[in-house]
Amino acid sequence: MRGKKWTEGELEYLEESWGKMATQRIASNLDRTYSGIVNKARLLNLGDPLTHMDGITISRLSKELGVDYHLISNWIDKYNFPAKKKRLAKERRVLYIGYADFWEWADKNRQMIDFSRFDKYALGVEPDWANEKRIADFNKKRLVPKPHNTPWTPGDINKLISLAKEPDMTYPKMSRILQRTHGAIKRRLGMEGIKLRPSYLPNHNKYTAGEIDTLETMMQKGHSFIEIAFILDRSEAGVRGKAERMGYTFKNGVPFKDEQKEEAGCR
Repeated sequence: MRGKKWTEGELEYLEESWGKMATQRIASNLDRTYSGIVNKARLLNLGDPLTHMDGITISRLSKELGVDYHLISNWIDKYNFPAKKKRLAKERRVLYIGYADFWEWADKNRQMIDFSRFDKYALGVEPDWANEKRIADFNKKRLVPKPHNTPWTPGDINKLISLAKEPDMTYPKMSRILQRTHGAIKRRLGMEGIKLRPSYLPNHNKYTAGEIDTLETMMQKGHSFIEIAFILDRSEAGVRGKAERMGYTFKNGVPFKDEQKEEAGCR
């Protein structure tokens, strides 16, 4: 026996609701059986209901962000990540987050996400700040030193010697150009018998108001300390120390300012 004919209104409702509410609820609202809804969705080629929701499952989000599923579970437990459970079938519940909720949370916790790992619009329409953070994350990778056991090529050594001869060359600047740590550069100069040495940056140069504004603005936008140090021509440790003296503390990389701890003056 054939079931009752579907009206245009019912078909439109099914297409609009598929993936956005539980299949059983759609069936109840249309006064049809669960299997009838599933079969009609298949005939209409509506596909997996997960692809129709205005959001993304946590399992898929972990793949898009290039992180382990358990890391996002930790965000839920400790950092108020607003994931929700959604029922899509009789015995199937998924953990997901709406795109708007994701971006609202990401704005406040942008330091916790590496935007260089996923493409623009992979997670819906992006806010304006997202692409700046993506560029900052690419810059961080470009500036981060290579692993300590990375071999020195003849070209690397020639560049090292050339940089050591430049006037006003500093260890931080050389470190950024060669993508090597201060210690690795110092050891290689000794191994090559090069007596020239870059200079150290002064530790007690007073920060200007402009530098403080740049530090604070870039930090709040999610730029790394290594990039901020590059822009200010200061050491990474010095920049972080300045931020801490300004009253900032860091929770999983996200800066929080305690006005009571803010240092007096702008050293």
